[in-house]
Amino acid sequence: MFLKKIVLILITVTSLFIMNTVQAQTLGDLKSELNDMEKNLNENEQKKELTEEQIEETENKVVEIKANIEQIYSDIDTLNNEIEQLNKDIESRDKEIKEVINFVQVSNGESAYLEYLFGAKDFTDFIYRLVVSEQMTNYNEQLIDDYNQMIVDNNNKKEQLANNEKQLQEKQEELNVELDKLGEELDKISDTSISIQEEIDAQKEIIQMYEDKGCSENQDLSSCGTSILPANTAFYRPLISGVVTSEWGSRWGSFHEGIDLSNSVRHIPVYSIGTGVVASTISQSSCGGNMVIAHYTVNGATYTVVYAHLYSISVSPGQVLTRDTQVGLMGGGSDTMWYDGCTTGDHLHLSISSGLYGIDYTSWSTLVSYSMNPRYMINFPSYSWSDRYTQY
Repeated sequence: MFLKKIVLILITVTSLFIMNTVQAQTLGDLKSELNDMEKNLNENEQKKELTEEQIEETENKVVEIKANIEQIYSDIDTLNNEIEQLNKDIESRDKEIKEVINFVQVSNGESAYLEYLFGAKDFTDFIYRLVVSEQMTNYNEQLIDDYNQMIVDNNNKKEQLANNEKQLQEKQEELNVELDKLGEELDKISDTSISIQEEIDAQKEIIQMYEDKGCSENQDLSSCGTSILPANTAFYRPLISGVVTSEWGSRWGSFHEGIDLSNSVRHIPVYSIGTGVVASTISQSSCGGNMVIAHYTVNGATYTVVYAHLYSISVSPGQVLTRDTQVGLMGGGSDTMWYDGCTTGDHLHLSISSGLYGIDYTSWSTLVSYSMNPRYMINFPSYSWSDRYTQY
């Protein structure tokens, strides 16, 4: 039930994001964008300097949009559950109607009711049988009416779901605009942020990675990029044991684009949540510390996963990941990670965003704006867990 609900959300919501935001491009296009980024590095840095008042105003706008997104996600989740239940009810009602029709046909149609009526032993029995026959006829009609109404309700809910998904996409785009205004001030309201130079370095690694994988200069990356990603049907927990210490969504007057996981033991192994490819690694970022950025595909949809606040990194760009690959060690403590100004103690920050960072989009703020609740993808118990693979 849980996985089925997740799959429904991912197929509908994520595929809509990608369909509406991704335009076909090549490695040549990405290299051209990279050149522009490098040429305009100083200009971009100056242009993205905001006053404290502007930052506060943008922060408030971001929190408001994120709250709207959370509500839309909740509505989509509810609609998916209702549609799933309606489909079950329709199937059950359809079976019941067929059984009644079959009974009437086997009993020679309406004559079955007449035979039943005329088999009465006396007038009282006849009245009783007449009432039963009328109830049976009304029941048949009610069955069909209910069935038709269920189909109407289901179609209406699907239409409502499509509208909600459109609203979600619009809010994601609106959020991206506001986040982009912050530029390198993004760390004021985000758990992870990278500088423009780090964006450029990450883009170089991603381009090199896809070149090494065989994508040619003029080949459409929408086909080449996804074809080299191993297929997944589910994601798994990145820690063998642990507990959720902070949720995705609004937090402390700002917002949290991932989920925080921790353990009483420091520097425990962090594993890949599925089969994928390392797109880039970032070392000693001022907001996120050591990070691994990886590309995945699940049920045909693409995702970018960020493992942040790592004590150390165990993988390199282009490396193929399995669900048992150790990507690094959990970090986050300010005593050992003095360079990470966005950590609040030992933990793993895990974020999942729709689309491929560096391919479908190159801006970190876009990655953040496309983040989704990791609970939609991974079953994290409300209590601690002691294995990575249990899905229920």
